[in-house]
Amino acid sequence: MRILFMTFIIVSISSCAHEGLKTKINQDNVKPGSKLKARGKELILYRGSLNVGDNFIQKTKATGVGFSFHNKVTIINIVPSIDTKVCEEQTHILGESKNIFSTVDRVTISRDLPMAQARFAKESKLNNIRFFSDYKFGAFGKRSGLLIHGKELLARAVIVLDKKGVIRYLQVVSELTELPDMNLAIQKANELAL
Repeated sequence: MRILFMTFIIVSISSCAHEGLKTKINQDNVKPGSKLKARGKELILYRGSLNVGDNFIQKTKATGVGFSFHNKVTIINIVPSIDTKVCEEQTHILGESKNIFSTVDRVTISRDLPMAQARFAKESKLNNIRFFSDYKFGAFGKRSGLLIHGKELLARAVIVLDKKGVIRYLQVVSELTELPDMNLAIQKANELAL
């Protein structure tokens, strides 16, 4: 009986340790319109550009994805597809973080169909994020230099806008299978929201 109890405790402890594991956070930053990798394989981004200091709406014409800017500090979570493990984790970090000031707008942009985004938001109970889709032509991804040639999916990135819509923080991960530093983006957004 004692051996069975000890086995149960060891199994419980080891399974709890695995639950806490998360996807690796990528500290690198590649330039939009350049190259990145997915498990070592090189991926080329469309030539568009996006830089810190650019006005996000003017530069990307993001209204084409339905994006409306509310004159609030905004964290924009950009993911290839919300129905993949890493994208889901990245979006949950944005939606579930208790560290983001309530005055900060939370946005996710992907190439998923709007109905897939709505389903994901409902199933995940993430009703504090506004979702926008670049599914029609990938125009947002092309203008911003965040669309991957061939795959036609968006690169993984996080952007922070100030209250005027100017990009104050931008990270495009160098390895598509890794997360951007969401905590650093949240910190930057909170500093701007003060």
